[in-house]
Amino acid sequence: MRKASVSIRTIIAVVGLTLAAASLAVAQQPAGAPAARTAAQAYKNIQVLKDIPNTQLIPTMRFISTALGVECEFCHMGDRSVDTPNKNTARKMMTMMMSINNTSFNGRMNITCYTCHHGNSSPVGTPAPTGQYSESGATVFFKPDGGPLAGGRDEVMAEAYKEYMAKDRLAAMPTPDEILTKYVTALGGEQAIRRVSARLITGIAELAGDVRGVSPAIYAPVEIASKASNQWVMTFRMPNGTIDVNVAWLQAANGVVTDATGPTNAPLPPQTRVKRNADFYEPLNLKRQYSRLMLRGIERVRDRDAYLVVGFPDLDTPERLYFDKDTGLLLRKTVVVPTALGDYPIQNDYDDYRDVGGVKVPYLVRTTSISPAENMVVHVEKVQNNPTLDANKFTKPPSREPTGRRTP
Repeated sequence: MRKASVSIRTIIAVVGLTLAAASLAVAQQPAGAPAARTAAQAYKNIQVLKDIPNTQLIPTMRFISTALGVECEFCHMGDRSVDTPNKNTARKMMTMMMSINNTSFNGRMNITCYTCHHGNSSPVGTPAPTGQYSESGATVFFKPDGGPLAGGRDEVMAEAYKEYMAKDRLAAMPTPDEILTKYVTALGGEQAIRRVSARLITGIAELAGDVRGVSPAIYAPVEIASKASNQWVMTFRMPNGTIDVNVAWLQAANGVVTDATGPTNAPLPPQTRVKRNADFYEPLNLKRQYSRLMLRGIERVRDRDAYLVVGFPDLDTPERLYFDKDTGLLLRKTVVVPTALGDYPIQNDYDDYRDVGGVKVPYLVRTTSISPAENMVVHVEKVQNNPTLDANKFTKPPSREPTGRRTP
């Protein structure tokens, strides 16, 4: 069944700021719902990560693979429960890492596998020789004092270094508020955005053919319906049925409905994130979504220079927003989902903005994570503003027995 290749985490990622429209009201966890099983209860031979929720184990394993730059078979046999030398080494490394975080960082996940490995199964412990200490070199703060040393005496250079480090490299750049204001203007302005209260987007979704990224991509018609206030649903027309998705629930092709968010159901995004995204006019309300905004400078996104603004939402992890330096449009948004061993990043790229009724909409949205399983590209073909949308379209459907199947 195709459901396995369309991960809930991918769907949540696409919701983020996709297509300048957003999401649905949050489905609350049913009262008296059974507690999630631990990894040790759901899987065989779990020794270090025994007490984490079983839903965290696979994302955590994917995080390890990316951190070491290896495939699953680096540690695992066909029977995943069988011990191997590399698996035993990994257990020792995880135990060491957890000990460091517990004793030095009050249990915070400051040290992860990636801290040392950086995509290499054999971490490098020595720097590569470059002939100088830093990338820029000491000449950036040389201050000759007439003496025989080109850069000045140590005392003079120490003062020059203080002056160099004290310079505000962001002084000539716009403030985060100014960047967000330019973004709204670039989309068409507040009045044009508010004239739209519903949107229907149709196109083709390019989905991963399998969780390892080996099989050819699967292409499926996709429909994204959104409506103020805070209603959103995405429907994939698959060969074997229909997959309906919103930020609070997922209905698979076999009719089974699964809640896709909750207060503490990592590795899924927290309920607070879903509530922030559940805003049809999200571009207008970005400022109030974050308790703090920080400009980090200019970075390259594809072939464009972009201002990197980091937003710090309450009760959630920081989010990185990249705005085109020239046009002001949002080029990229990166969020993370916590796992047992480190943050799982998800990157959404927005491209090919086109004017639709006075409001710009990206016609190409690419989602990339650290695993091929979450990769997805939405190729937009048509955007309709203010269509008539049936209210029942956004209603959470009842879950059906797995033997049931929805027709396209």
